[in-house]
Amino acid sequence: MHSKHAAITRTLIASTGLALGAGLLPTLSLAQSLPEPYVSRALDAVLLPIDAAVVTAFSLDAGTKGALILATQPGGLAEAAGFLPGDVIETIKNKKVKSPIEVDEIVLYWIMNGVTDFGFDIWRNGALATSSWVITEEYYYETIDVTSVSSWSSYSSESFSYESYYSEYSESIVESYEYSETLIEETVTSEEFTSEVSEESSTEENMTEETSTEDDADGDGVADDAEADDGGDAGGDDAGGDDSVGAGSDDAGGDDAGGDDAGGDDAGGDDGGDAGGDDAGGDDGGDAGGDDAGGDDGGDAGGDDGGDSEG
Repeated sequence: MHSKHAAITRTLIASTGLALGAGLLPTLSLAQSLPEPYVSRALDAVLLPIDAAVVTAFSLDAGTKGALILATQPGGLAEAAGFLPGDVIETIKNKKVKSPIEVDEIVLYWIMNGVTDFGFDIWRNGALATSSWVITEEYYYETIDVTSVSSWSSYSSESFSYESYYSEYSESIVESYEYSETLIEETVTSEEFTSEVSEESSTEENMTEETSTEDDADGDGVADDAEADDGGDAGGDDAGGDDSVGAGSDDAGGDDAGGDDAGGDDAGGDDGGDAGGDDAGGDDGGDAGGDDAGGDDGGDAGGDDGGDSEG
């Protein structure tokens, strides 16, 4: 295929002049310099392994690892999950992706072990993002019409032509899709792959447990930053956290889980004598009918300094 395109290029240069030939050469040269694509069964996407040529062509950060999404099938899983051409898949279920075919290997491995929910870490424009999606066995094994790959939503730039790239690798796309199914199944059932996935999963679990332990210095099973300020009593200050609004906040249930001394500050109105008198239960007495069970300074259960029978 390389010689075929080279012949076409020479013909164009000879017949139309150097200007057209010079304009066409970068596109063909770039397509030929890039690695072969891989069509992912799990994602309905064309993926590229990341090497120096891909890093340069797609303006990736030096040291980027994973699989680059070159194109997505309209209505396919990658598109539905919000992946875009140009995104780089770094990990799936916390396992680092080293090549495009590993995307399908990781997904199929977990599907065969009864797991269908998958978390993805992707790089987009130099920023890390996450996505979660369900991939079932039935969906994974749905056949993709690889002859339609040329019309998929694809990455494009002034220096890159997806049409030229597809023309360069159209035959290998079909061939790799046909033989990769058996290769993937053999890989995911091998002891080496199973051991690798198990080891990485165990490492991730240990890291998560260590992080949880560090966040819970007092060992009560609750992350320290989730506990209430000022002693952590029954929901924290104001029974819902500092400055919270709603059930449990100041003046709506009271301080210290239920209000100052059973009733809450100002639940009956300051100095107004309504519904139980000043502070509806007394600021300092804590008795359910007002200070000293009859109001401040001898008052009865109906008010402050003025609720007795003689006024």
